[in-house]
Amino acid sequence: MTLRARFSPNSEDAAPSIEWLSKSGVAAVSSWQEVHDLGVVEIQLRETPPVLAYLSQLEDTVSISRITSEGIVFYLTDVPLWHGVPESRRKVTSERTDGFLFVPMSNVVCINAFGSVYGPHTGA
Repeated sequence: MTLRARFSPNSEDAAPSIEWLSKSGVAAVSSWQEVHDLGVVEIQLRETPPVLAYLSQLEDTVSISRITSEGIVFYLTDVPLWHGVPESRRKVTSERTDGFLFVPMSNVVCINAFGSVYGPHTGA
């Protein structure tokens, strides 16, 4: 499955992503603003976690928090907690939450920043 997401790293946490993007050749960036300015990036996965597949269909719910040689951390917003769960079984009052999902680089087929393609299997 191919996902489309924007980089939305916390500016304090951008250094690892900047380093990986530059070292891998995906993008020549040196600041958080340049990472953010990349816009939408396409990421093809071998296997897509169900929550990521579902949320990627909704607008502005999946962003890239961090990318390193270990993998990609996606930031998920407005994850529905109670879809299909009876009210009597609910243990928290909130119906939605935000969270992180890690996908190892071994599950990534390619990353397309609209011109720069990185495939982990190529040894790049």
